[in-house]
Amino acid sequence: MLSDRIDTYSKYKNNKEELKNQKYPTPAQYKKEYKFLKEVDSLALANVQLNLDKAYKNFFRDKSVGFPKYKSKKSNRHSFTTNNQNGMVQNL
Repeated sequence: MLSDRIDTYSKYKNNKEELKNQKYPTPAQYKKEYKFLKEVDSLALANVQLNLDKAYKNFFRDKSVGFPKYKSKKSNRHSFTTNNQNGMVQNL
């Protein structure tokens, strides 16, 4: 998702209106290309997309925030975000 956004930004960074009107693939569309994503909770993928949208909005609102980037492999916290639906998520 982030690589698609980076490519689009580098292509249209001088045309703010065109950049704003871009349509990005949904998490379901990424599942067709990357088969391993079918094993992942769909709400976790939706949260990734929401977090990415939020990061871009913050970047365009305030450039001092910095451009969105990939998580560091060195200080990687093995975590993800999902939504609790009907008490079906259980901490182990």
